[in-house]
Amino acid sequence: MNTSTTSGDLDSLFKEPDIVASDLFVVDFLNKHFSELEDLEKLDSVLDDLRKNEQNLNKKCIQLQTQSSKSLKESLESFNSISIELEGLQASRLELEDEFADYCDTLISTNSRHSQETTTKDMTLMEQLTILQQQVDSLIRSKQYLKVLVVSEELSSQAKQLIEKSPQKALIPYIQLAHLSYDIKSKSQEAGHVVTYLDVFLQQSKDALWEDMKCRLTKKFEQTLDSLNWPTPIKLPYSTLTTEKLSAFKKAFIELLLLQRPINVSEDSQSSSENTDNNGLPPLLPIQIMVEPLIIRFRYHFESKRPTDRIDKPEWYFTHVLNTIREHSPFLQGAVQAIVDEAGFQMYHAKNDFIRCLLDAVIRKLSNDAPTLLNSSQVFSHTVFETLQFDQTLRELHMYICPGEKEWKGCVDVFTGKKEWFKAWLKVEKEFVEARYNEIMHSENAWEMEEEDISEDEYKPTKSSLKLINLLELITSRYRLLPKFHNRIRFLADIQAALLESYAKRIESSVDAFENLSYSFVRAVPNSVNVDGKSLLGVEGLKRLCRWLNSAGFVSRTIKEWGEDAFFLELWHEVTVRASRITGTSSPTFSENSSNQTHDSPSEEPITVDEGTVFDEPAGLFDSSYQIPSQEQINKSLFVKEVAVPPMSKDFTKNTIIELSPELYAPLSDLAHSLTFLSNNLPIRIFKLIYKEISKELEENLWDRVLMRNQFSEMGGWQFKVDCEKGLFTVGRRWIQKPESYSRRLKDACILLTLPSTRQTTLVDEQSKVDSRQKTLEQIVSVLFDEELEPTAISRVLESIGIYHLSQKEAKEVVGRRVDCGK
Repeated sequence: MNTSTTSGDLDSLFKEPDIVASDLFVVDFLNKHFSELEDLEKLDSVLDDLRKNEQNLNKKCIQLQTQSSKSLKESLESFNSISIELEGLQASRLELEDEFADYCDTLISTNSRHSQETTTKDMTLMEQLTILQQQVDSLIRSKQYLKVLVVSEELSSQAKQLIEKSPQKALIPYIQLAHLSYDIKSKSQEAGHVVTYLDVFLQQSKDALWEDMKCRLTKKFEQTLDSLNWPTPIKLPYSTLTTEKLSAFKKAFIELLLLQRPINVSEDSQSSSENTDNNGLPPLLPIQIMVEPLIIRFRYHFESKRPTDRIDKPEWYFTHVLNTIREHSPFLQGAVQAIVDEAGFQMYHAKNDFIRCLLDAVIRKLSNDAPTLLNSSQVFSHTVFETLQFDQTLRELHMYICPGEKEWKGCVDVFTGKKEWFKAWLKVEKEFVEARYNEIMHSENAWEMEEEDISEDEYKPTKSSLKLINLLELITSRYRLLPKFHNRIRFLADIQAALLESYAKRIESSVDAFENLSYSFVRAVPNSVNVDGKSLLGVEGLKRLCRWLNSAGFVSRTIKEWGEDAFFLELWHEVTVRASRITGTSSPTFSENSSNQTHDSPSEEPITVDEGTVFDEPAGLFDSSYQIPSQEQINKSLFVKEVAVPPMSKDFTKNTIIELSPELYAPLSDLAHSLTFLSNNLPIRIFKLIYKEISKELEENLWDRVLMRNQFSEMGGWQFKVDCEKGLFTVGRRWIQKPESYSRRLKDACILLTLPSTRQTTLVDEQSKVDSRQKTLEQIVSVLFDEELEPTAISRVLESIGIYHLSQKEAKEVVGRRVDCGK
């Protein structure tokens, strides 16, 4: 029996007896064995079984009591043993604590217990060992430090000894020194030291060694330059003596180039690559030395109190620099470039590097003069323009680009690179343009036509429009050469667009004023045209309107042509792309917002550029706002006389001879005279548009004031037709092949008015050779006023006699004007 079972049995034995459970057990037992009366016979056997069971239980109880006593005795013995062991461990713990405390006392420094100084004997062993270790580390570092210094000095000494005899071999110790300096610096940074004295010393040693080698090789190179009489231009072909000197020059040049390579050896590769990407390639040392006497000469002439040092003559030193480049170009592109390529510097262009070194003097000169230039607007503007011309000459004539860079900003970046200076220049140019524009517009002959040979389909410019275009071209020449987009767009938006808008508003205000005066005049004098109104009516009024229309058309056409120029197309492309990247659209509105966009991150998605030009919006000011109103004013000017007089009151019911009505002689003469003037002063395309509008107004005028206000006999209808065909249409045939096509309603009305009353042949029929199959007025009237006929049937009848442009209602109104209509 295991311990857990014994423990469980003991627990059950010590429990109090459960009387209820006992009673239930007895009842269940009796019910089980004595359920019937006959079962009492088994009573003896049951009692025997119970006695046996009692005996077994007593035996088991005695066994359990024995086992329990034994287990209790064993547990007591185990408890006593564990207690003795715990007491021993407690004593051992106390002894260890005492020993540990004593050991700690031996390690604590005397200085920590006493504030006064102690000797080495008073120090603990740990403290003594720590101090000794520090002294050993210090000695090791000092040894390494001295070793680095010795190596550095040895490398410098070797390089100095070899530089005269073999510059190529002298680079070996120099490069080793550069690597040593870099390694020491890297280890110092890894150890958490930003800069140490050793780092500074090595860097200074390296720089001093490089300067020493450069100085020695420079002297040697300058001797070869002196033998060539530099900076006197070396001309081709070379003499024998010059060739020998060039050999020494080549050797010294290449030796000096040896110092060009290890310049970045000690630098971090990443920082070196970034420096190359941002600032281009460093200048070649030999080229720098060659340019030095030229810069001294430049400063002597243009940075001293010499007659050549004039701030208002920047072209003098620009010309001087260009001449210097031109004179030395053959030598640079020939002998020097060959040496550069042979030395392994194919990425360099000797001439461009030479120009770059020269430009340092030009940029310094411009930067020094800029504050003074700001006080003189004219000189400032002139200097910037000359600088742009100088930059353009270098780009186009000498194909200059700074070595290692994709794009050269130009010397003009001195002015455009600073916002304040660029704004000052922009202000100067804007003030000049505004003054010139006001001078043009206040001129007495501003709206006079310019005498030029122009095709009949072109606008004839006025003096003001032509001068405006010339002024705009001058502005374009000012900023066309600017390399930066945001500078170019500022000129376009702030000056050119503003100038075009001002001129467009000037034309608009002139047309509006003319319209108001014309309207007021007609209302004030409805039935007469006096001398005071001649400037507003007829040819005099047309002259003024044509000048405005020609001015607007000429400017619009010219700037549209400019928009197709490669320069402005490139500008439009840049505007559209930048607007798309910012707003997500590809059709930007031309405004100053686009001029303020200077830097944008590149977009990964392809951008679609809308077709258009930078001048679409300015040109639209003239096209949509002024040409159409001007044309309308021309029409009003032509008809102000006809509108002012009463309509014709001719009696069309009488049988008269068919000739052109005398009342039309004067109006048709005025009309022909006005149209002749228009055709001579307007493009044929615009003239045809105006003639079309004139024909429409004439048609409306004749329809309302003549046709709908009079009654016509058949002969009267023929008279009206003759007036239209021999009068109005004949005048128009001088310029239009079929003028009747612009007055189709009148043409159809003439057919209805000239319908014969009956089938009887009349003199009119014979003269006009009318077809015998022609329908009569009576037939047409019966068809038009037959309410049972379908509209399509009526239309077919009208079309059969040539009526295509009148509605059925209008046809009834025209037929109703016949005195013999009967309706």
